[in-house]
Amino acid sequence: MTTPEIPKQTEAPKLPSEVKEIPETPEVGPTLAEAGVSAVPAQVTTQVADDKTGKPLTQVPATQTVTITLPANPTQLADWSHGSPKSPLTWLASFWLRVVKKALHFGWRVIARSSPN
Repeated sequence: MTTPEIPKQTEAPKLPSEVKEIPETPEVGPTLAEAGVSAVPAQVTTQVADDKTGKPLTQVPATQTVTITLPANPTQLADWSHGSPKSPLTWLASFWLRVVKKALHFGWRVIARSSPN
């Protein structure tokens, strides 16, 4: 039994026989071009240089190594992080533990202070 809201489908929906590619930049018609409208590319492909010196204004940052120095050893930070929620030391230790996890994820170098024996 079928409901009146949903009609019974007798044949499968037709798929388009041709795939149409959508250009990344919109086409500007002649009437829009006369009005001063132009298409702007999505990505900058040329190097932007300074007018006076000719030096490039935009540069890709070089691969850099990130080093993090912890204020205490990781076991002491773990102990401090289990303190009272009202204590600033608890939040500081939790922050540094999150930084260590982030450093391990991104492959950063972590330097920990050793406890004096």
